[in-house]
Amino acid sequence: MAFNFMPKEEKFFDFLTQQALNLTRAAEYFKAAVKDGVLDEAEVKKMRDLEHEGDTLAHEITDMLNRTFITPIDREDIYALANSLDDVLDLLNAMANRIKLYKIKPNDEYFAQFIDLLDQSAASLAKAVEHLHDTKRARRVLDHCIEVNRLENLGDAVREKAISHLFENEKDPMAVIKWKEIYETAEGALDKCEHVAKLIESILVKHG
Repeated sequence: MAFNFMPKEEKFFDFLTQQALNLTRAAEYFKAAVKDGVLDEAEVKKMRDLEHEGDTLAHEITDMLNRTFITPIDREDIYALANSLDDVLDLLNAMANRIKLYKIKPNDEYFAQFIDLLDQSAASLAKAVEHLHDTKRARRVLDHCIEVNRLENLGDAVREKAISHLFENEKDPMAVIKWKEIYETAEGALDKCEHVAKLIESILVKHG
């Protein structure tokens, strides 16, 4: 195996930024579909394509790690960050698939709130990842991570309201089961965003 002893450090950050931007595209697209109340095969395919692009980028980062002797930050941090960003996108794709499979309309008010929070979280993560290589912008990167944490806390409140409203107002037990699962998956995606933010914060501490 040939090793690159003088790697261009920006390559890892470039790929991570591409991955974060791909996540924002997926979140934006999902948000627009939910707002329009349409999530048919075409929309689900688009989400699937974006998820596949995220997988490809994660695999390329892993391959680059295997071929690079010296990395700009700890290789386990690069690996964890790439895979955690991919996990968020996997959850977005899972929600799109579930909504189509369950044949339910996505324009639920609480679900729309979740997707808006996820869209904002993805945007904040993208900004944090974009400037992660620049030690002079560490404070700005940290601010974006703090914003993700704030959005996750809002998501916890939305989940409580959503499930309470679901049990009080939905008469169809199957609808209760379906929406409860989707709400919890949305909250899980926000939790995963917060996990990514904490990874970035730990990188800042190590290399500050």
